[in-house]
Amino acid sequence: MNKIYAIIGPHAAGKTTIISKLKTQGIPAIISHTTRKPRPDEKEGREYYFVEKDEFLKLDLIEKVTYQGEYYGISKNELLTKMQSSKINTVMIEQSGYKQLKKLLGDRLESVYIMVDYVTMVERMLNDKETNDQIKKQLEYTETNGELDAWKITNYVVKNSSNINITINQILAIMGLLARK
Repeated sequence: MNKIYAIIGPHAAGKTTIISKLKTQGIPAIISHTTRKPRPDEKEGREYYFVEKDEFLKLDLIEKVTYQGEYYGISKNELLTKMQSSKINTVMIEQSGYKQLKKLLGDRLESVYIMVDYVTMVERMLNDKETNDQIKKQLEYTETNGELDAWKITNYVVKNSSNINITINQILAIMGLLARK
């Protein structure tokens, strides 16, 4: 049975880095559409498909959410294409999007919550050159929307500490892809 592993966690938990590292291991990612502007290090079709709001509203989406005033969603075509081409896929998603996909995919969808502490979150945001106002807004959003409690609805929890390789190996083990030594 084909599986999708939803990577869930608060801002600066390392979700994008994890998805990127898993891609280098040959695990494709289902890419969402978004109306937000790309960050300097993001590329069209790699992290997201960047579209205008009017185009977004015309898409055939199986999941959609609003996050900090921007729209995000997974197209039916993207999901079907990736599931047909690979037995295991990942998707970066927030908790309400996960609930929508879970209703649709059932046991084909597993979830991994990426746990991170406040200090690490703030350090990562500072490293990403976010302003104090942006950091404050992100932390308030995280608290208000229960992002630190989303682990309660997931199948697995992985702490993303300073060593990304440990995190990746834990996720690969969850997927059944890490060979025993």
